[in-house]
Amino acid sequence: MTMMRQLTTRQEIDGVLAHEAPAVIYKHSTRCPVSLDAYNEMQRFVVAHPDVPVYLVDVVRDRPLSQYVAERTRTVHQSPQAIVLLAGAPAWCGSHYSVTSHELAAQLAALEGR
Repeated sequence: MTMMRQLTTRQEIDGVLAHEAPAVIYKHSTRCPVSLDAYNEMQRFVVAHPDVPVYLVDVVRDRPLSQYVAERTRTVHQSPQAIVLLAGAPAWCGSHYSVTSHELAAQLAALEGR
């Protein structure tokens, strides 16, 4: 079964940002119903796109790590939030109800056209 890989250290974040290929970092709050909807959308995306690595950061348990992601990607912290990376840089960032399987697929398709 394909799943999101949870990131728990700064070194893991740095490793994800060192890759050239597209990837997604998803920031999830276990205390937010909107985040639960986004999580379900992320699960649908993972199943439909097993070739794209998707990483999860738990913003409740790992708040400093979530802030580190914001700092390293130069994005404003939000939750839920999906950051599509290309060559370690954010190519798209969406939060709340814009975090959908369809939107992520569209953003990745747009990257292929670059």
